[in-house]
Amino acid sequence: MRAQGEMLKQKSSNMEKVRGVYALVSDMDTPKTGSVTRSPKRQPVSSFSVTDTPPQLDRVRDPKHLDDNCDGKGAQRESSIYSTRASLQGIILGLLVPTLSSEEDDETVLEYLLHCFQQQAPLYQLELLCKVFDPWKLDSGKKCCLSLFHPVIRPLCDWLIHWNMAEAAAVVPSDELLEWPKKDKRRFLHVVYRVGDLDRTIKFYTECFGMKLLRKRDIPEEKYSNAFLGFGPEETNFVVELTYNYGVDKYDIGTGFGHFAIATQDVYKMVEDIRAKGGIITREPGPVKGGKSVIAFAKDPDGYIFELIQRGPTPEPLCQVMLRVGDLERSIKFYEKALGMKMVKKTDRPEYKYSIAMMGYAEEHETTVLELTYNYGVTEYTKGNAYAQVAISTDDVYKSAEVVNLVTKELGGKITRQPGPIPGLNTKITSFLDPDGWKTVLVDNEDFLKELHKEE
Repeated sequence: MRAQGEMLKQKSSNMEKVRGVYALVSDMDTPKTGSVTRSPKRQPVSSFSVTDTPPQLDRVRDPKHLDDNCDGKGAQRESSIYSTRASLQGIILGLLVPTLSSEEDDETVLEYLLHCFQQQAPLYQLELLCKVFDPWKLDSGKKCCLSLFHPVIRPLCDWLIHWNMAEAAAVVPSDELLEWPKKDKRRFLHVVYRVGDLDRTIKFYTECFGMKLLRKRDIPEEKYSNAFLGFGPEETNFVVELTYNYGVDKYDIGTGFGHFAIATQDVYKMVEDIRAKGGIITREPGPVKGGKSVIAFAKDPDGYIFELIQRGPTPEPLCQVMLRVGDLERSIKFYEKALGMKMVKKTDRPEYKYSIAMMGYAEEHETTVLELTYNYGVTEYTKGNAYAQVAISTDDVYKSAEVVNLVTKELGGKITRQPGPIPGLNTKITSFLDPDGWKTVLVDNEDFLKELHKEE
């Protein structure tokens, strides 16, 4: 009974903290800058000092050391998008998801976190806090009691996100911000979609299309496997990422996804090879209607369509991803402004009631392009659950996310994942939907290469 009484007493104390934090959030205004730290000695929140430095942070209390301890690029922008996103990601990962070594640690972290918000701490201090309580370096044997505070920390994080996005918009002129995608180092990395039998699809792609299996991994704890295939290394080439979810053998492709495309020097021979290996040809090779390009279409075991295009030698045989859109001009503007693509070709075929625009970072014969198709009078399509997204590289996911956020306010779409590191991988990404609901993921260039080399 005594133990039960203590638990009830502790729960009551926790709820008092909850109510206090809600009151704190309600009264918050724009954060101020200043050096906020906590005393090395554990004290009540109200007695924290704003000048003392805890032992864990003593080595990195000055923001000039952030290049060694936070973003790896020497960033010193206390109120930057980068620091904000890394801080929030760290807080969520370090406090809500994993485990801590003891309830004593839980209370200490919570008190310091509340103190940071009470004092409206500079963002780098919040980021350093997250570094100190790195969830993958702590004892996983004891459960974190901070699950009680999910509804508390979440509004704090939301508040900081909204404040910082408004602050960034006020500080950086929109015209200047929109120039960033044009200067950024970008290329198509991979396209992600789901298949019902991973080994069957790998066999088909390697034998019929001539792709190479680049890497394969199984994640049993999350009940999925994936494989990366392409015509060249991931460091330089666009590849497909096939995902198999345990126990799911069929997906709905929907009406919006169109096809992938492979460039080959001999379409007729490729069709013969595919047919000889049991593949299905849905369009025999021959010139396109009203043109000279020789094409054919093949269907893979899951129903995905591949256009086979006869073309001379190219550094990127996996050359197209075709998606249908409801407003072509709107989509062109979106990909130009949000992703820095250029329209490399536009074709209107009124006799067949469709228009297409090729969007990319170089000419069609040099690299992969996104083929946006508009069918006259059709404004909506079903997405299904098979096709997932394309991934594109960037040198700064945080700055890129701000551009996307700005463009979505004008043209539609939304950010679906705030920029920050992926748990366990530390690869920084952000994701968003275009005005038609097609998903794109932006991946940090350096982190992507580190991830590849780590797996090797």
